[in-house]
Amino acid sequence: MEKKKILISVIIVFYLLMIGLSWGADLKNIKKRYQIQTGKKLVIYLDVDACKISVGKHDNPDEIYISGQINEKYDEISIDYDKKHNEFSITLDRRKWFKSMKNDNASRLEILLPDDVIIELTGKIKAGEINFDLGGLKLKDFELRNLAGEVEVDFSQPNKIEMDLLDISVKIGETTLRRLGNARFSDANINSGIGELYIDLSGEGTKSSQIDIDLDIGSTTIYLPGNFGIKLKSSTMGFLTQTNLDSEFKKKGRYYYSHNYNSASKTMYVTIHSGIGELIVELR
Repeated sequence: MEKKKILISVIIVFYLLMIGLSWGADLKNIKKRYQIQTGKKLVIYLDVDACKISVGKHDNPDEIYISGQINEKYDEISIDYDKKHNEFSITLDRRKWFKSMKNDNASRLEILLPDDVIIELTGKIKAGEINFDLGGLKLKDFELRNLAGEVEVDFSQPNKIEMDLLDISVKIGETTLRRLGNARFSDANINSGIGELYIDLSGEGTKSSQIDIDLDIGSTTIYLPGNFGIKLKSSTMGFLTQTNLDSEFKKKGRYYYSHNYNSASKTMYVTIHSGIGELIVELR
């Protein structure tokens, strides 16, 4: 298992070096504010090649605030707000992928979102460091696609509305997902390619939810809320998957059930498809 972890780390470092995160930089400071409509769903698109990017809740309930530094030698940013359709987009293009870069000179963005409008958020980020705290917003749908890097998504506060779909896919890297129960999703998909994955599903939750977790290569730890009734289905690649399920689960047929499944006020159906590596599932 240690050899697998070392191999994964080497792959991640090599990939990040190839795409570049720069010697010398022309850093441009940006600060922008956008007043948005709160009576209409806000659609947000993030299309980023490589960046250190964070997203959180704004103190102003009807404003998007953007700040950061852009390395103009390598990156070009475009920000647009279509007031008529209430659509907001950020595009950051990397022009010189194969030039090496120091982290201190990488482009950085902080995006603060309003909490008084229903939001549909889609993020496609090829590489970099991702730190999202989406707690306290009104997220209806959330989709995140990442090719390589470090990803951290947290719902430090409950989502103000129930979320229809949470969809996260990371190809290569270390992924930490905290308090996903606070997303209050009905359906969720999480896909991990190569790397380490940590999933914490604690939080407020909804009356009934389901989540599908697909794992390829790496080490995965999943914490499930002990106060929920959990129904779990797990499929593995036999001896290539080292599986450790919490001893409180009781198997009936093809499924595992928590002891309180029939009495809990909230239930969660979890399916796990495991590849090569280690899988730990615990109740908390």
